[in-house]
Formats: sequence, structure tokens, C-alpha cells
Amino acid sequence: MIQPFLALVLGLGGLVVALVGYLGRTERLPRNRFVGLRTPATMRSEEAFRVANRAAGPPTIIGGAVGVAGAVVAWFAPNDGTLLAAVLVTSIGMVPPMVVGVLRGIGAAKQES
Repeated sequence: MIQPFLALVLGLGGLVVALVGYLGRTERLPRNRFVGLRTPATMRSEEAFRVANRAAGPPTIIGGAVGVAGAVVAWFAPNDGTLLAAVLVTSIGMVPPMVVGVLRGIGAAKQES
């Protein structure tokens, strides 16, 4: 019963992360309060936000793809320790590409100024 729920949460989370990365990469992500790379350096101006999210886009898309792939594995995993391992590995595996995106985005925003 919990397996479809976990797979759905991972999949939707991954899709949202990938979509935000894509919108940032294609410069279609408007400056806002909720999504995207929002630090003092990136929120300083429209241009800083745009440049930062463009730079952070590719690693963020990769992080989202990890989430979606993990959701597929979780969906088909036996409902035992394998399911828990799939969820944990996916959740942890999404973090490094997103951290790289944050660091690239902040660096790009600082260079823009």
C-alpha cells in the first residue's frame, strides 16, 4: 500500500525539480518567492536571477531525473528492504547534482555583478 505512494512522491518531486531546472536553463523561470535559486546574490536583480538559474539548470535537471528514475525503481521494487533502499538512495542521490547547481548558480550571479 505504501509502495505506490512513495513512488508517486519521488516521481512528482523529481518532475518538479527537473521542470524548475529546465525553466531556469531556458530562461523562462520568472523571479519569484517560491522556486528557483533564491539567495541574496541571485535576488539582487532580474539579471542575476536569470543568470544564476540558467547556470544551475543542467545539474538541477539531472537531480530531477534521478528522482524520476528512483520512482520507477521504487514502483517495481519488492515491498521489503529493497523499496526502502530505493527510496533512500534516490533521495540522497538527488542532493549532489542540486548542490552543484546551487554552487554554479551563486558563482554565476556573483560574476554577473
